[in-house]
Amino acid sequence: MNAFILLAAGKLTTIPKVFTDVNMFVTAAVCAVGFLLLAILISSLIKYEPGSNPKDPRKRRLWFWILGVLAVILVFVLLFFVIPVPVEAIDWTKFTPKLKQDYENLMAHYTMMAGIATGTCFVAYVVLGLILSKVFKNKKIGDWF
Repeated sequence: MNAFILLAAGKLTTIPKVFTDVNMFVTAAVCAVGFLLLAILISSLIKYEPGSNPKDPRKRRLWFWILGVLAVILVFVLLFFVIPVPVEAIDWTKFTPKLKQDYENLMAHYTMMAGIATGTCFVAYVVLGLILSKVFKNKKIGDWF
């Protein structure tokens, strides 16, 4: 459930499940590949410009990097604000203090792994973009790097 919905509805009386590490990295990979496909689409829609100093390669490169930043922002927002349930959203009066401490430790691990997954999204986007740019160097996506 969304943390905003939980806070608006009141305190939880059950401890929610936490997103696993694998799910975080799958989310990051899906966002990276999705935005890479979007970058390919946008690059192919930008027309070649004639002349000795065309601006179309610059436009393609710019869109590649803009979409890379947007992919990272999306993964960051998903993993840090939409998916996790904050400790404050749970009614801890019904649970033992040890259970609260265990959940806080779990959320600390979650936060660390979400940060790593966010960085992984950017690295995967850039590495896959570099590979595609070098493989298709005579095509429009060859202008990315």
